[in-house]
Amino acid sequence: MNKFAIISSLLLFSLSGCKTIDSVQQDLGSLASSITGEEQATPEQIQAAYEKAQSVFQEALTAYNQIDTENLAQFDEERVAKARKVWAVLEPEFNELRLAPEHALKSASLFSSDTVADEVMSQSQEVISLVTEAQLAKQRITSVLQPIRDEFAILDQLDAETSYEKRYRELDKQHQQLKEMLIDGQEQQVAEYVPKLLEQLIDLEKDAVVQFYFSQYIEKIYGLANSKKVDIFPTVYQDVRKQLEQGETFSKANYREYEQIKQQAALLSLQIDRINSLYAEYLAQKSAIDKDTVEAHMLSLESEIYALTMAAGLGDLRGLSFQEQLQQVRKAIN
Repeated sequence: MNKFAIISSLLLFSLSGCKTIDSVQQDLGSLASSITGEEQATPEQIQAAYEKAQSVFQEALTAYNQIDTENLAQFDEERVAKARKVWAVLEPEFNELRLAPEHALKSASLFSSDTVADEVMSQSQEVISLVTEAQLAKQRITSVLQPIRDEFAILDQLDAETSYEKRYRELDKQHQQLKEMLIDGQEQQVAEYVPKLLEQLIDLEKDAVVQFYFSQYIEKIYGLANSKKVDIFPTVYQDVRKQLEQGETFSKANYREYEQIKQQAALLSLQIDRINSLYAEYLAQKSAIDKDTVEAHMLSLESEIYALTMAAGLGDLRGLSFQEQLQQVRKAIN
């Protein structure tokens, strides 16, 4: 119901029945004017009120836009949510005022002494205040928790949340609790706890580095452990295991030396390829023996080594054993 209609209804009940219609209309006009402030306001005053509301609204708009540009929701979700809620009311209210600036000094509501301009300015100031507080929270968080944030960024690159989901979530929970404490102004308590959390994060990073660079090879080693290759080439399998242990130890001790860690992973891959190659050679020789084609197999090997000795300028060394011929090739190369 229109506020003037409400006023009219109230007055019709309260005014004496002996008053004339003209006197009732005069009373209504007087009361409405006192509520809206229009009776005293000049056009200049109305324009000034509108311009002031417009100016404060523009400040609020600038502040509101900083929510996204500064990613403030990541640092103070609660205040950002409040600012968005206030803005959802403020923006359409100002748009109405912008279309009808002459309403600047009209009452914002029947039961409020604030004008439309007052309400726009009040809500604008609330948005500005909330955004400012969120920015302060961001400053505290980035200054005190920056090492923690940097560590989480590294963990994300190493897919730690996937590889070590439970540990990652527990540490992230602690991180969020520290952020809330900072928002509440408990900087000293947070600063004292940061080293402890950072230590736990680095421990996770070390494990995540190994998982990230070695997981595919670890799976292959599990496959080797359940194969005949281990029984036939136990010494080579031990070389594989030793290379894995060496790679893990190096990676945890040098968890940021990614290029060197990659080299360790490559050495492990080489050992795995080695045992697979030896096993393939074993199967080939076993097949040759089983099929009584040993001569053809041996002549093939002899031919390959002969090509090496000739290429090295050593001539025909086929009177020597395969091992002796290869030793001569190594000497020639060195």
